Amino acid sequence: MFQKNFCLILLLVVFLASPLTEPVLADQGFVRGKCLTSRIDYWLYTGPPIFDDEGRKLVWEGTISGEITGTMKWWFVRPAPAKCPPYVGGRVSYYAARWEIWNDTGTVLLLAGESAGKTVFPTEEDGMWDGHGVVTEAHGWYNPLKGCHIYETGPVIADPPPLYGTGIFVIY
Repeated sequence: MFQKNFCLILLLVVFLASPLTEPVLADQGFVRGKCLTSRIDYWLYTGPPIFDDEGRKLVWEGTISGEITGTMKWWFVRPAPAKCPPYVGGRVSYYAARWEIWNDTGTVLLLAGESAGKTVFPTEEDGMWDGHGVVTEAHGWYNPLKGCHIYETGPVIADPPPLYGTGIFVIY
């Protein structure tokens, strides 16, 4: 009897002492870890120009799925933060943006933040973009993510138009 109780107590102590660092799906209502990875499918916004309250222009929109699900928008600062002359073999475009993640219906803001990065377009080829940033707004179960860093990346495919791609969005 003592050995059985001792084993149960030991298991309980080990379980309670183990760190809960594995991320849990936010859809389950918990964000225990601070590393969430999701797939993003994005496309160039081609509708009439839309600007937010701070004068940023809606440039990209898309969906996010994985450990966070919903819709995304990227609002770019105008003018772009830097203008680079073409380099031999292509061009580079820099951006500074506000990104937003909304629920599946686009009615509730879940997360938002600031990011900046670049897109490299080799001559007559698809581009590749990547950026870094920070979570500045987090609501509900996502509140523990406020202040975390983000990394966003993916290809920018030009053919067929409009520009589009599939990449990753990581909060860490």
